[in-house]
Amino acid sequence: MAADALFGWDLTFKTVEKDIKRKSDVLIAFIHWNLTKRGFRSIGIGDERTLSGNEEKSELLPTGWNEKDNYTVRYVFEDKLYILHGLNTDGNLIVNLMRSEDLAVSNIAVKIDDTVKETMGAIERMLPNYKDLMFNIRRDLIDTITSRATTTAETQTVRTDSSIRNTPEDFLREPGIGMNRQRESDARDLWDLPPLSVGRSDLDPFAPGGGGMLFNPFGPRRDLENPGLGIPGGLPRGAVPPGARFDPVGPPGGPMPGRRQPPPDADHLPPPGANDFMFM
Repeated sequence: MAADALFGWDLTFKTVEKDIKRKSDVLIAFIHWNLTKRGFRSIGIGDERTLSGNEEKSELLPTGWNEKDNYTVRYVFEDKLYILHGLNTDGNLIVNLMRSEDLAVSNIAVKIDDTVKETMGAIERMLPNYKDLMFNIRRDLIDTITSRATTTAETQTVRTDSSIRNTPEDFLREPGIGMNRQRESDARDLWDLPPLSVGRSDLDPFAPGGGGMLFNPFGPRRDLENPGLGIPGGLPRGAVPPGARFDPVGPPGGPMPGRRQPPPDADHLPPPGANDFMFM
């Protein structure tokens, strides 16, 4: 025989029946019953966010739970404090359940007149769609917050175990970490040294100076045999495909690597009245 899903509701409602003043009271009583079925115990009203350890836990709604237009009921579940807030606004009841330890919040919103038809009688008369309401309370209000892990100091502590792969930020904080260190990951490291160190100065602020994103074909790691021989502009051998038309990037007989750069070819006209040795 299947368990009665409404077991305990009649007893709960009988304890508050004389206090019911409006339709939203029925909703709060129904939500309270769902919370107690899950293991929540009320410890009074108010929004105090700390526990003294001497609170009396009860399955009943506390005295004065509906004396104000809005509702604030305190609960304890698994030694943690929860505060239920109910806000009447524009014909809706907005209910929040907040865990005071980390301020995690779950919520539901219910249209009062569409949900509550009567304030007395059997539940089928008061809440014709009570099955859907029970499902929404369990899923959106209770399970959402009770299944959400609390934030602790342990979860926010950065582990420094050597078995954990270093993040890119580690290379910025720790000078001297080698780019060539063996990785324990099959994925290619985005911080691996690019070919011929191109761009190293942009990626690693502790790298030796020079380079940047400009590739120097005459750098010390470039093993060229007589670079620039016979190529106008000093380009390395093989830079121009055989038979291709090529306009030199500089005057014929450009500088060879290691030679001093000649002065600029100032073939523009000087400004009026300027001396021959002055340029713009």
